[in-house]
Amino acid sequence: MSSPADLASPQADLTAVPSAPPSRRLLALLADLALLALVGVISVWQLGLRLLDNYSDIPELALAWVFLVVVPASVVAIVLIDATRIGQTPGMAAAGIRTIHDGTTKRALPTDDPRVPEPGIPALWRDVRVLRFAAQVMAVVVVVALIRWMFHNLIVSMDEIGLPKGFGFLDSPYGVALRDAHGFNVRDPVWKGLLIGLQNTIVASVVGILIATIVGLFVGIARLSSNWLVAKGASLFVESLRNIPPLVVIVFFGFALFTFGPFPRFNPTSPPWQGTFFGSDSNWIIVSRDRWAIPSLASESNVGVFWLLALAAAIVAMVVWQWRTRRNNATGVPHHRVLWSVGVFAVIVVACFAALGGPYSWSWPAVSENGRRVVGGFSTNSGYMALTLGLGLYHASFVAEIMRGSILAVPKGQSEAATSVALKSGQRYRHVVLPQAMRIAIPPYISECANLIKNTSLGIAVAYPDLFQVVVTAWGINFPAPQLILIVVIVYVTINLIVSALLNMYNRSIQLKER
Repeated sequence: MSSPADLASPQADLTAVPSAPPSRRLLALLADLALLALVGVISVWQLGLRLLDNYSDIPELALAWVFLVVVPASVVAIVLIDATRIGQTPGMAAAGIRTIHDGTTKRALPTDDPRVPEPGIPALWRDVRVLRFAAQVMAVVVVVALIRWMFHNLIVSMDEIGLPKGFGFLDSPYGVALRDAHGFNVRDPVWKGLLIGLQNTIVASVVGILIATIVGLFVGIARLSSNWLVAKGASLFVESLRNIPPLVVIVFFGFALFTFGPFPRFNPTSPPWQGTFFGSDSNWIIVSRDRWAIPSLASESNVGVFWLLALAAAIVAMVVWQWRTRRNNATGVPHHRVLWSVGVFAVIVVACFAALGGPYSWSWPAVSENGRRVVGGFSTNSGYMALTLGLGLYHASFVAEIMRGSILAVPKGQSEAATSVALKSGQRYRHVVLPQAMRIAIPPYISECANLIKNTSLGIAVAYPDLFQVVVTAWGINFPAPQLILIVVIVYVTINLIVSALLNMYNRSIQLKER
């Protein structure tokens, strides 16, 4: 038996190019030909079905010609490439040796021997890079085919039951009144009702996110408190709310706090509770089971000019912010950029407000003469309050856990260093712990905001006219459901993508930059 030293001797003839056995090359080409035959049969079958059925749909015929021409041509190209590429085979790199054919004997050498030729190029059907690319293409084809199949079934079903396939119904009268939609008439078009529902969804989402963020932040910090009562109370809040379905929380607030709550009814015989300013007849709040109201701003003249000037004031404030930052970097003088920017903005806005003669005035809420509704101010109904309060507190329990985990993820030495320089507890959290915790908390917080926005659709349980309730009411009066569902999907996806993009921008701005 020859030893490895004999096989690797300098006298060995290693000039021959290693080639694959003929059987392996024949197997590769047969596999390519079988694939070509299969694709050809499927292509002729697909085109034949469409031609025999007198298809006139251009996309269908285009798909058939793709099967008949493009796909077989691609397979033929693979066969030709394989016929030229399969001249060599990879060596036994995994075993640490390569096999050499010099025409008479097989020689085995270590892979690090400089006289060993580079391993050959594998066939396309064994090339890892080609297989990965083919798998990705196949996944895209399967997804597109599945979507096309579902869309085709939808169109066929809509034709069978006589549903319109367009969006012309959006100009038809809605036919139903919307709760607290002032200025909306039953003869107004469907698109206007959807617009009101979208507005209500956005308002509920924004307020709910604010409640969840503020309450969640304080509860998350409270869970880490050294005070036993505060920590256990925060834990009770989190463990109670996050283990209850959000619909139950919303319905609880809707019925326990408002429908059957302690507040007075709103009718001529049972007027709501009105809180007035001392020595004045103006109400600062109106409270009842069905409606709450607070003062608001009413627009007068020159409103558009005022907002343009306010935008200019914001730009000036940003310039002042940058100036104070550059001055701090150059001289080390405290920047006080928040104070400077807010002060400049406030001075400009107040001056513009006075110069334009007051483009806004206060509107105070009051009970109407018939004692059934609120006039003036900003008023909202019990459905909105139950939805925003329920969702805000429910998601605050998750935000609290996100904040607690993020704070615990900050190295303990950071807090100890802050304590060593005599920072108080509030200063330690504000300047040291929370800025670092936010870098960890933002990604899961984005998901929680998305969940809250989607859960606003549960407002239908408390008669809040959000987008989902408007859509459900519309298809309940025989407007086409598929188009309405598509509108809902597009709107919720768009809102969540916008919120995610804004929060991701903020997340990138607070991340540490490597130098």
